[in-house]
Amino acid sequence: MDLDVVIQLQPENLDLAMEALDSLGYQPVAPVRALDFKDPEIRESWARDKNMIVFSLWRPGNPTFRLDVFVSEPFDFEATYQRAVRVDLGSTRAWVVALEDLIALKRTAGRPQDLADIQALERIQEKQRGGP
Repeated sequence: MDLDVVIQLQPENLDLAMEALDSLGYQPVAPVRALDFKDPEIRESWARDKNMIVFSLWRPGNPTFRLDVFVSEPFDFEATYQRAVRVDLGSTRAWVVALEDLIALKRTAGRPQDLADIQALERIQEKQRGGP
């Protein structure tokens, strides 16, 4: 299972995020240092030279779960954040992109799984609007 994460790529956000992920035991899947993610020039080179879209992390205690952090912000972060929904996850709360933003992001990615996800998300959207 993968979880996609978008971090507003400002130094203070990156410091906090990487410290939190390190404290939870997350390690990069690729043979690089996790701290390299904080360097904008390195992230740009990953995207340009390696076609990297996400920086994948895993945790030895749960090897089937992967955390994918976008190497560039895939949307206007401020605008998308304003539409985001705060959800209760039991022991914590998190901001989750609004359904329409998630659909737009998956359309842009266009991978087969994203296209299948869009169909499911559109059914949810229709039900929220009071449809069948």
